[in-house]
Amino acid sequence: MKLALGNLVNADRLEKVVLAKRVSRFLASSDHEHDDHEAVTNIARALAQDLSIQVRETLSFELRMCKNIPYDLAARIASDIESVAGPFIEATQVFSDGEWAGLIPHLEKHAHQYLARRHDLGEQTVFALVANANEETVARVIANREIKLSEQASKKTVDRFATSDMVMQELSRRDDLTLPVVERIIGLVAEEYKRILLANYSLPKQVVAEIVFKTQNETLWKQIAKAGPAQVHGYVVDMKREGRLSEALTLEMVERGSFQFLGSALAVEAGATLGEVRAILERGDLRELLGLIHKAGYGKTSAQRICRVLKGNQISVRRSAAN
Repeated sequence: MKLALGNLVNADRLEKVVLAKRVSRFLASSDHEHDDHEAVTNIARALAQDLSIQVRETLSFELRMCKNIPYDLAARIASDIESVAGPFIEATQVFSDGEWAGLIPHLEKHAHQYLARRHDLGEQTVFALVANANEETVARVIANREIKLSEQASKKTVDRFATSDMVMQELSRRDDLTLPVVERIIGLVAEEYKRILLANYSLPKQVVAEIVFKTQNETLWKQIAKAGPAQVHGYVVDMKREGRLSEALTLEMVERGSFQFLGSALAVEAGATLGEVRAILERGDLRELLGLIHKAGYGKTSAQRICRVLKGNQISVRRSAAN
């Protein structure tokens, strides 16, 4: 492909539009010499900075499916005005997850919005969007069910938009949030609920606190009930590390039927492995079970309540011959 970079100065708009198409077809092909590729890439760089919007739009559209273009050219197109950047951002596969994440802080609002629509966003890209984009765009990211929302991204979303109904509603509709994030959202809602009750009704603060506490636990229980064993265990470990794992909460969760929570709580409190705790529960030996509960630091009343719930759910708890 014989093209002269210097000739671009004197070319008219139509000639540049045609040239943009030829350049794009050339770069999309792998059958050319290295020197030719470098020369054509330089022409594409010049076209990407042309004063004519139509020329830049043509180049962007034609290059959107091309993977054989350098980062600086792709970044230039993605940073352009909406009519140029939009189609390119929607389709290009040029950028890696890390490259998107590094580029996002430097992109305009419209670019963030186009990117938020994609279903193939990586974790770094998602985090960069929720950390840098505006409220409307972040709400769109959260509403995108095709992407994975990491715990880090969820926490950053809550950090930035805890008071945004738009974002928090979308976040609450997701079914892939980790339990710590769910608990934090519940806490935010509970505080607002408490404020409304105190402002609108003549209720003692203690009564309001009890209502909110029960509501929080009910909502938390619904999340724990549908969470997998690994997620529940990770949540319990986090609570223990943060000094928030209480005997009262464990009893409430087991009485609601979460034996996963009970097993994890006994394991972390007693310094046992989850496998050891599960084995004791499966054997159903009362002496072993009471020893485990005592080692976890729970009192006699708690032990009685745990055993009662286990028996009530047809989980065998029996005295051994030595008892």
